[in-house]
Amino acid sequence: MAEKKNVRLEICGLVQGVGMRHYVYNCAQKLGVKGYVKNLPNGRVECVAEGNEEQLKNLHSMVERCPRGRVEEVYASEISPGEKFSDFSIRF
Repeated sequence: MAEKKNVRLEICGLVQGVGMRHYVYNCAQKLGVKGYVKNLPNGRVECVAEGNEEQLKNLHSMVERCPRGRVEEVYASEISPGEKFSDFSIRF
């Protein structure tokens, strides 16, 4: 069984009001990733995801190529496991 990791993606650009959270949610569902996505007050979108290395790499790649809005940069950082996730959700 592949080791689970947690990452935080901060998605920058024209990413709010364009369906970005729903796009990330659908990508996570397809990949079997757990966690959440939410808008940030600074105009960016945050995604905290838990999965194996391949799942997380694929999610990052899919987010960078998002056909909605305009993704200018995706900052990724591995984070310590904190919250236990049972699924992937959109937070408000």
